[in-house]
Amino acid sequence: MENSGVDNNLKDKIYYEKYKNQHAQLNAVLKSMSEGIILVDKNKQIVYQNEFFNNRLFNENGKVTLKTEEDLISFILQVSETTIENLDELFNSEEMHFKFNIKRGNRLKYFRMNKFSVRTETEFIGNGYLLRDITKEEEIDQLKTNLITIASHEFKTPITSIRGSVETLMRQDTNWDEDFKQELLKGIHEDILHLQDLLSVWFDIKKIETGTMSLNKGYFPVHHLISHTLDQIPLGILESNKIQYIENHGESIPSILYGDKKRLQQVLLNLIMNGIVHNDSPEKMVLITISSDQQFVYIHVKDNGIGISEKHRKKIFDRFFRVDNTPQRKTGGTGLGLSICIGLMREHEGDILVESKPGEGSIFTMKLPIISKGEGDQYES
Repeated sequence: MENSGVDNNLKDKIYYEKYKNQHAQLNAVLKSMSEGIILVDKNKQIVYQNEFFNNRLFNENGKVTLKTEEDLISFILQVSETTIENLDELFNSEEMHFKFNIKRGNRLKYFRMNKFSVRTETEFIGNGYLLRDITKEEEIDQLKTNLITIASHEFKTPITSIRGSVETLMRQDTNWDEDFKQELLKGIHEDILHLQDLLSVWFDIKKIETGTMSLNKGYFPVHHLISHTLDQIPLGILESNKIQYIENHGESIPSILYGDKKRLQQVLLNLIMNGIVHNDSPEKMVLITISSDQQFVYIHVKDNGIGISEKHRKKIFDRFFRVDNTPQRKTGGTGLGLSICIGLMREHEGDILVESKPGEGSIFTMKLPIISKGEGDQYES
């Protein structure tokens, strides 16, 4: 009998170690999963949730304790940026799936939730919820849609114009005079430059998103940034006095900036031209001023244009967003200009600030950190 008791204890110990090891292996697998998982018992109590689930949903919502399936439903409804219809009915079904998104800073994160039943051979144990981050897939789908839209609106016009001009020049039955041919060639050249600009925009977005944007930083006078940007404005706009630069003689402004001057010119030029293009005022006006504090230099671009509502101000730096997104819109554009601008400013550890009211114009402000020139550092004279 004693031997039998010892044998039973040994068997129990072996079984215990076996299941302990299996539990540790299963736990390691669940923790390392690239999906989130929650397990709920038959009494609707949450008995397990892995780190992926915690990190992807909770990391910006403080410490959240989910104890029941009802807590899970309430939390998803709370953080979701989209309305999820009949969610209660979905959770009462044995299997279901739905998509929702949540805000992370200025970016939307997309998720798919799948529910599945957990059963043994003889009984129902509970439910499982599998969470997948599908942000990349959703963004690729949106990118495809936007590419088609942009191709139809932005690429079609210059390509059609180039084709028409080339076919005209190729006609054998007509002798065109030289002035007319030069006019067509000039138009072809302008359309090609426009196409190149569109491609450059795409490349810039890609570089910013992948963190491969290369900046040629250096020290340069702040007045060079303004003057060299104004040199890129079409002469007709400059001569009409629609753009004014007022120097702040009475205020102490750092004379030297640090950054990639060409890229900062790109940002400033975009803000200035937006103030002209998106402007229905009979007397269009853009005013450039500079101010500073102990940490930052601020370059203000004020216009008297259409202004931007609060609802749209939250979205203007989103990729492809345009305030007027109808086919009848008066101005073209890819909806990527401001997205690139904010990306370039953040590459400089800066920002773009916006003040605007519909019908009263807007003020876009480039915010650049003040970086002191070290001994031996060179700067543009």
